[in-house]
Amino acid sequence: MTRNNLLPISLILTGLVAWATPTYARRVDPLRVVATLPDLADIVKEIGGDRVEVTAIARGKENTHAVPVKPSHLVAMSKADLFVQIGLSLESSYVPGLLEGCRNKAIQAGQPGFLNVSEGWTPLDVPVSLSRKEGDVHPQGNPHLNLDPGAGRHIAAQILEGLVRVDPEGKSGYEARYTAYLEKLEPAEKRWAEMAKSWSGRKVVVYHQEYNYLANAYGLAILGALEPKPGIAPTPDHLAEIIAKMKTEKADVILTALWSNNSTVARVAEQTGATVVELPNMCGGLPGTDTWIDMMNVIHERLAKAFEASAAAAR
Repeated sequence: MTRNNLLPISLILTGLVAWATPTYARRVDPLRVVATLPDLADIVKEIGGDRVEVTAIARGKENTHAVPVKPSHLVAMSKADLFVQIGLSLESSYVPGLLEGCRNKAIQAGQPGFLNVSEGWTPLDVPVSLSRKEGDVHPQGNPHLNLDPGAGRHIAAQILEGLVRVDPEGKSGYEARYTAYLEKLEPAEKRWAEMAKSWSGRKVVVYHQEYNYLANAYGLAILGALEPKPGIAPTPDHLAEIIAKMKTEKADVILTALWSNNSTVARVAEQTGATVVELPNMCGGLPGTDTWIDMMNVIHERLAKAFEASAAAAR
């Protein structure tokens, strides 16, 4: 073979690279993402796959309004390519300080690396007026959207948009994984709807207004909260009113998160004969809630058990 018949080495290498390249360009290092809640971190992993590295600030056991932060969170945010929060003032007690302290311009509000998944969400409980007398009021409405059984699709769509925005080369891969996640969601959503089809009109009491979206999705009637106002500790007078109302209205289920399942809840249950149902308020806090879908499974299973027991006792 003559020299003229030999392909240049550069062309051979180019061909090999093109042949080996997948549907989206590989990153040398994973995309670094920090999420406030493990729910968000889970869905980031679902859509990002091995292209992302995710850190969650909350562990799953806390009151989502009061998550303790560590120096390691500040370090993670200083290196992050994308920061993901629920928004609607859910994380207002700690996120502003972290964003200021991390000095990472790429993830500040208004920058491509800042993602607020509540964008495009229609919130419940938007206050008519704002006053500290009303407790821990959220100006944009109830922020606990992660507990809506329909939130998985919304959060996934927002996360897809955020990942593509900061890593456009990975778009095709992200879109494929997003589609796969929706396919995983569909049978779960159908299963939850089937479990909840007889729940409409059931009367419950909550500790904090965390489960309003869940109640709204299935027509549950929340008669009141043990907190007289959001973020305000229960008072004797308010508890007496709630107990009387529960007896009159025959509400026999109290919904509480891990962080709020305290002696006050136990006392109200004892005086009313109500069943206390401890529900996760985010992933990871209770056994079997490692993913958002798993968490919703546990919520539905625990509610179904409580309502079935209540119905059997009434017969």
